[in-house]
Amino acid sequence: MLKKLVFLFALLALANAVTLRKWIASHEKACYFAWADTPGKKISFYFAVQQGGHYDIDYEVEGPNNRMLFKGDAEREGDFIFTATQVGEYAFCFKNGLATFTDKLVEFDIMVEDEARPEEIAKRAKRDEVMGSVITIASDLHQITKFMKYFRTRENRNFATVTSTESRVWWFSALESLCVVLVAVIQVYAIQALFTAKRTRL
Repeated sequence: MLKKLVFLFALLALANAVTLRKWIASHEKACYFAWADTPGKKISFYFAVQQGGHYDIDYEVEGPNNRMLFKGDAEREGDFIFTATQVGEYAFCFKNGLATFTDKLVEFDIMVEDEARPEEIAKRAKRDEVMGSVITIASDLHQITKFMKYFRTRENRNFATVTSTESRVWWFSALESLCVVLVAVIQVYAIQALFTAKRTRL
C-alpha cells in the first residue's frame, strides 16, 4: 500500500496544475501563462463562468510567437487538451466583452504534464503492474475532478436562477398586495362619495 502511495505522489508531481477563480471586470482582459520546457507536453485548459451576466465570456489561447490556437466569443465553459509542439510560453486570456457592463467570476484550470503515449503506457504496464494501476487511478481522479467542477458550476448557476426568481416573486407579491389595498381604498372613497352625494340631494 505504501508503495502505491509513493508511486501516486510521484506521478502527480510530474504535472504542473493551477486552479484559480478570478473576477473579470467589465471591459477587462486578464491573461495567465504556462511554460512548456520541452515539445510534446500535454496542456489541458478548462474554464467555466460561475457568476455574472449571462454566464459567458470571450477567451483566447495563444502559443509561442503569438500564434492563435483557440478562440471563442460569449462561451459559458470550455475544456481543451492539446500538445505543445513548441517550447515556450502559452497564454490563456479572458475578455469581458464590450457588450456587457457586469463583472464575471471565472473558474479555470491549467495543467501541463508529459504526454503519455500508448506504447509508453504498455511498457510501463509490462515493467510494473503497480504503475499501471496508479496511472489508471490518476486518470479516474482527474475525470472525477472535472465532473465535480461541472456540477459545481451548474449548482452555482441554478442557485442564481432560484435567487432571481425568488426576488421577482417577492416583488410581484408585494406589488399585488399594494394594488389590492389601493383598490380597496378607492372603493371605500367611491362608496362614501356616492352616499354623500345622495344626502346632499335630499
